[in-house]
Amino acid sequence: MIDQTSAQDDYLPWNDPEFIENPFPWFDRLRKEHPIYQTNDGTYVLTRYEDITKFGRLPVMRISNPEDTSFGDGFIHTVLGKEPPEHTKLRGLTNKWFTPELCRNWAEAGVEVINRVLDEYQEGEIIDAHHDLGMIPAHAAICKAMQLPADEPEPAIAAMLDVMRAIRAAPSQEEEELSLKAFEYMGSRIREMIKIKQEHPGDGMSDMFLEILNKREMNEEEVVQNISLFWASGAHNPSYMLASGLEFFANRPEVYEMYREQPDKRNGIRNEILRLFPAELSFIRYPAEDIEILGTLVPKNSKVRFMTNSANRDPEIFPDPHEFNPDRPPNQRHITFGIGIHGCAGQMISRAEQEHFFDTIAARVSRMEMAGESTFDATDRSRAYITQSMRLYF
Repeated sequence: MIDQTSAQDDYLPWNDPEFIENPFPWFDRLRKEHPIYQTNDGTYVLTRYEDITKFGRLPVMRISNPEDTSFGDGFIHTVLGKEPPEHTKLRGLTNKWFTPELCRNWAEAGVEVINRVLDEYQEGEIIDAHHDLGMIPAHAAICKAMQLPADEPEPAIAAMLDVMRAIRAAPSQEEEELSLKAFEYMGSRIREMIKIKQEHPGDGMSDMFLEILNKREMNEEEVVQNISLFWASGAHNPSYMLASGLEFFANRPEVYEMYREQPDKRNGIRNEILRLFPAELSFIRYPAEDIEILGTLVPKNSKVRFMTNSANRDPEIFPDPHEFNPDRPPNQRHITFGIGIHGCAGQMISRAEQEHFFDTIAARVSRMEMAGESTFDATDRSRAYITQSMRLYF
């Protein structure tokens, strides 16, 4: 049964810098002592891989709660605020833009950016690898898919950072207000681009949504939110995924050498980087009815937080969970992109970017090294790079 008396700060000190930097000792304790744990605000927290993958994918677990306003009104009309059949319809509209073949095509826009950066780069100079080899290329890729101008990636990333801070476990009022302003910025920027698209139509994903608008199958706000979701988030999490891999290669040159010289190891290496360094560290669900979880009755509409970051390093599933092992068997699958019907809608393009961007860099860069400490925007809910100083050698 659940322990109702344990102090929240003892087991999940959400705002403790040590917990944010390295939460794994706390997760190890929770998995052993309280696999389901209720915090002082009433949230139920699950930390074991098998429990998360079992209960997190149940149809009764809903992605949104009418009483919860974590995303404000900014994404309520997207897949982040819908259940079937509306969710199924939205995923059907966007999934056709993220087939393996198309994702390779979109990723080529990012490859062009990387090659241009490397063409102009002077060996040994300091480069912000997160910005130049992660954020800008990833933004170019999603903009190619949507046929939107690949300008202003920095404000888009900044807006998503403000949104992500507001969905951490204990956001401040200021963070919630910044999130609303971020949604206002995204909406205004997308409306500007919609006006241009209406004058100069194309055949990208954004044009598909405008056609739906013209048919009155969605209203303007619904279209703006759906375009905003992909435009603003299309470089946010992928840029962390890419930068964390580059930093890992810099700190573990033998792994980078393996990636360069052993193509058959590349998929395993990329998957381990995804397992060890997820950008989003948890997800929330709300049961549509009372449900029993591990002997505890969880009432309808309760907030249940599933700790992805803990599951990805559960020793019951991943032996030596903190160690890098590119040869893990297929049954040891990370859940970095989530689970069930609400798994990441951009998983395919993110994986394509990781593969093609890393392969492009590996073909041209013989060695990379850190040129200082990276800085992060990190909470209990997500991680993102702010700066990443590196030196590259051909």
